Amino acid sequence: MLPPSQSKPIVLSIAGSDPSGGAGIQADIKTFHSFGVHGLTAITCVTSQVPGKVLNIEPVSISALKTQVDVLFSEYKISAIKTGLLFSSDLIKVLLSSLDNYHIQAPLVVDPVMVSTSGSQLLNRDALALYIEELIPRSTLYTPNLSEAAILLGIESEDIKNPSECANLLYEKYKTSVLLKGGHFKSTDATDFLVDDSGIKNFSKPFSKKTPAHGTGCTYSASICACMAKGLNLHDSILKSKDYITQAIAQSFELTSGHFSLNHDTSDSNPRQ
Repeated sequence: MLPPSQSKPIVLSIAGSDPSGGAGIQADIKTFHSFGVHGLTAITCVTSQVPGKVLNIEPVSISALKTQVDVLFSEYKISAIKTGLLFSSDLIKVLLSSLDNYHIQAPLVVDPVMVSTSGSQLLNRDALALYIEELIPRSTLYTPNLSEAAILLGIESEDIKNPSECANLLYEKYKTSVLLKGGHFKSTDATDFLVDDSGIKNFSKPFSKKTPAHGTGCTYSASICACMAKGLNLHDSILKSKDYITQAIAQSFELTSGHFSLNHDTSDSNPRQ
């Protein structure tokens, strides 16, 4: 236990709710707990989904998101923030306005949730322009997968042949640190590419024999956010988070036929250290 005088870093997830507990806010909270940070949440959407399919997305009202974010920004000293499912331009505008109004300087990790693994659209068309013009450029790090990278570059996924070149193009376009996740590329290893002002680095682990897709992106970005809240630099935050997500996949368990749930309480990666 922490001594009475020692407090935990506070992190905020602004994302959607997943009733299956595998992704979204629920995955973020599990990850924050594993890393020993205190998680705050602001819910953007209530989804009806299970691994493999999304049935419905119900965005909260503008006022509902605004009051959630404003009360948290006014009451807590937040060490890092991550965003997940934002869905619409109206909700993104609320977030951007509150970040400005409260002069938030905490690291911002943007997980650009746009398309589910099952192919469902998770972002309205009108919201993409705000991602491109305002949200991503002000982020500390954004973490697209293959499909999201293609959307952000205005190309087809099939046209991306060289992931390191793709990561460089993303950095050149948005001028902020990018972690291109390699889980959707055909390779023997899961290799992610970080490009920042110091150049390009890769983080590689062998693919697990278990391949749960549900919630891996949420969990990965939440763990990076937690590490940054604890004072780790960007490189070390990704390095530690890569170990964590790899073990979470390796120790995953089957909840429904053919669908595995990440083990957020993985015992091998020591996320609290």
